Amino acid sequence: MNQKIRVMRKKRNITTTRLAEMLGISQSSIVRYENGSVKYVPQELLNQMAAIFECPIEELTEGDDRYSQKKDNSRKSFTLSEDEHDLVLKYRELSLKEKTAVKGLCDLLISHN
Repeated sequence: MNQKIRVMRKKRNITTTRLAEMLGISQSSIVRYENGSVKYVPQELLNQMAAIFECPIEELTEGDDRYSQKKDNSRKSFTLSEDEHDLVLKYRELSLKEKTAVKGLCDLLISHN
């Protein structure tokens, strides 16, 4: 999986520094994920990387037994409106910390309906 992260990042011309900013983690963490010194990437980071790289998580984890039982079968296909698409693109630019705040705000707004 480590090489896949590097390949996907370079394919999209994203530096380790920029990817780290997008994920809300340190640049050295990205380097450690890519060189294999960190053996397990947290699921939330995998989700975020898959969104950034616009690929299924399975593409990043394919062939890595540590993730074979962690498939997310709850995803369903659906069509987004133009506004929803714009929101998704903006969301992808946020750091992991900012995305967590957005999710919390959404939960709060939904709970008050």
